[in-house]
Amino acid sequence: MYDDYPLSMHDFSLHDPFMLADRRTGLYYLYNANYFQYRSAEHGFGKSVVLYTSPDLKHFSEPVSVFDVIDRPVGAWYDDCDSPWAPEVHEWQGRYWMFVTLHARRDKPVRPEAGPDWYRRDRTVGEKRGVFVLVADTPAGPFVPVHPQSPTTPTGTMALDGTLAVDSDGSPWMIYAHEWVQLFDGTMEAIRLDASDLSVGRSEPSHLWAASEGVWHESDGDAPQGGWHGDFDSDRALRLIAEGSGGYVTDGPYAIRTPSGALVCLWTSYSKGQYILAQAISESGRVLGPWKQLAPLDYRDAGHAMVFRAFDGQSMLLMHTNMTRKDSNGRELVSHGIIYNVEATDGGMVLGPHRRDIDGIDNPDNDI
Repeated sequence: MYDDYPLSMHDFSLHDPFMLADRRTGLYYLYNANYFQYRSAEHGFGKSVVLYTSPDLKHFSEPVSVFDVIDRPVGAWYDDCDSPWAPEVHEWQGRYWMFVTLHARRDKPVRPEAGPDWYRRDRTVGEKRGVFVLVADTPAGPFVPVHPQSPTTPTGTMALDGTLAVDSDGSPWMIYAHEWVQLFDGTMEAIRLDASDLSVGRSEPSHLWAASEGVWHESDGDAPQGGWHGDFDSDRALRLIAEGSGGYVTDGPYAIRTPSGALVCLWTSYSKGQYILAQAISESGRVLGPWKQLAPLDYRDAGHAMVFRAFDGQSMLLMHTNMTRKDSNGRELVSHGIIYNVEATDGGMVLGPHRRDIDGIDNPDNDI
């Protein structure tokens, strides 16, 4: 019965995974950037988005490539300087739309646009980054860029991890991260999309929040409560930001409605050097907020989460582990997909039991 699905989730590496439960076909579609696990031409030499399918979340197919950055059209804005990042697929008006982060080499490196003086002086940025929207008629692809000549996010912005968020009036928006490497204090931003073509932006970017606004920073002692808001030169900032220290990361937004109609956005950052799964809430239910930061959901070096509803009705949260962990010999641990039951409440998302029966991880505190 399961000859076409010989794998379990723990058999393969996952990084920024995304699960689509497609009731039309009765299958789960698990999308992932190919981080060189499969080096054959069939899998794009590690420069592709791959798809695993499953009838039951326990048995998965071998991966197939559904978008390859090496085989790109003439005049494409992006190139093959890095693997695609953070693919996610949404059904919208009868078609399947992939949001994916692509990259391009710069002819000449540029300086960051914001941050402490030493950061702007000493760091250069050698790549461009943007969120592209691809489309297919089925969740199995192949996915084709609608406008390969330009990302949907602003071309001058180091943008990544775009996600679809539907506003309280039903209009589609993209929430995305404005990369910390350009700003030092990364931000979350949003643009309204064309309802008939999700690859087209219909508004200027709107600022939602900054990474340093995460509520855990006060206890960690690495940012003031409420964020820097561009003030990197005050006496307090100079005391807290040591020259050469890292910036503040925004990563992996994903928006979910609560029973009352509020909008919760999962997002990921760092706390004391490890990945942290955070959340924010727009009690108005609008993408533009105002947004309030909530207590983090998980501190165990796991993040870039999304939520899907299984065919039995259970809401599940999927993210990846081992962003920074190493083994006893100092080798990086493989990133795996990890799944929890989850509930959307009017106070935010609440993690339920860990689903070892699906992800095969014995101990989330020490995944190997």
